[in-house]
Amino acid sequence: MNEIDQQLNDWEPMIHYVIRQLHIHQNETDDCAQAARIALWRAILDGKTLSKTYCYIRVRGAILNHRATKTKTLIHEVASERLPEQIDPEAMPLSLWLADKQKTLPNRHYTLLCHLLRGTEDTLGYSPSRLRAYKAELHRMLREDNEYEEK
Repeated sequence: MNEIDQQLNDWEPMIHYVIRQLHIHQNETDDCAQAARIALWRAILDGKTLSKTYCYIRVRGAILNHRATKTKTLIHEVASERLPEQIDPEAMPLSLWLADKQKTLPNRHYTLLCHLLRGTEDTLGYSPSRLRAYKAELHRMLREDNEYEEK
């Protein structure tokens, strides 16, 4: 093991401490730990002295930056997605369409749909990857429902 690997290995407990402190979801732990390792690796290559305070700030900042980047990506994905073209305001008011969806969709998906329409899906407490998976399921269900109604 070379010197840089040994130094990174010495800071591994702090990386996981910060991850626990920030309440990072299990699905994101590995990505956040890798972002922190890369930040420390760059600091070592830049010749920085790795004190406890410096590493804590660097690790925490790298994790928060990584999460912010992931959130921006998720927001962009949500903005680029559209509901299927089944809502025709002239044909059916949104309230009636939602009442119909409440009957046909599972509760979790209906709740997600309502939050998506309000733009408050981040308050549901899902990790970004779980939210993306649920959105894909909802999108598929709505598309299938639309195809069924057209027949």
